[in-house]
Amino acid sequence: MNLDYVLLPLGLICLGIPSPAMCSARARERLRQPARRRDGGLRPMLWSPVNWMDLVRGAAGAWLVRSVLQVAPGGQDDLARTFMAAQLSVLFLGVVAQSVWIDRNPRIIGPAFFLTGMTLVVAGPLTGGFALVLGVACALMFGRFSLAFRFVPAALLGFGALFHTLGINTLFNAALFGMPAFLSFASGLRLAFVRRAEPARGLDYRADPVEFPIGGKEQDAVVIRPDFTPSRVTIGG
Repeated sequence: MNLDYVLLPLGLICLGIPSPAMCSARARERLRQPARRRDGGLRPMLWSPVNWMDLVRGAAGAWLVRSVLQVAPGGQDDLARTFMAAQLSVLFLGVVAQSVWIDRNPRIIGPAFFLTGMTLVVAGPLTGGFALVLGVACALMFGRFSLAFRFVPAALLGFGALFHTLGINTLFNAALFGMPAFLSFASGLRLAFVRRAEPARGLDYRADPVEFPIGGKEQDAVVIRPDFTPSRVTIGG
C-alpha cells in the first residue's frame, strides 16, 4: 500500500477544517464580533485551546502535503513544476478555508496560529522563527495584533534575504501570511480572532442595606441598583 494515499488526505484534512468548526458556541459568538482598533492583544488568544490546535494543524498539514508533493527527481522538470504548483495550490486553499467564514454574515478570520505553524514548515524554522518573533513584537508594540499580518510578511522577505532562503517558498509564504489583511481590506470587514470564551458575569441585583438614624421618619426613597435602574423602597426607624 502506498503511504501517500494516507498522508495526503490527512494533510488535506488538517489544512481544510476551519477553526470555527472546532469552536464552542460561545467562542463562535465572539468570532462574530470583529476586533476593535485596540483589540485584546495576544493574551486572550493564548488561552484558547483551538489556537494551539491550529498551530499543530498548520504545521502538520503543511509538512504532510510537502512530503507527498515533493520535487520530482532531476530530469523531470515538467513534473517538478506540476508538483510545486499542486503544493502551493493546496496551501493557498487551506489558508482561504481558515480565513473566510460564511456564517450569518461573511467574516474574515485572522488564523495567526495556523499561519505560524505553516510558516515554520514552509519558510523553515530559522527564517520563519525570526520573522514571527519580530513581526508579532512590532504588532504588539503598536497595540494592534492585527498588524502582525503586515509585519510578518515583510520580516519574512527581510530574513529570507539575510539567510539566503528567499526562494519561491518564502515568497509564497509571505503572500499567504498577508492574505487575511488583504481580504479584510478588500471586503471592508475587520479581522476576527479565535479568543478564549470568558464566562458571562452576572450582576447582583440585591440592594445594599441602608442605615438611617434612630427615630427617623418612615418614607419612600429611590435606590439606584447596580444595573442603574431605580427602585422605590420604604425606609424608616
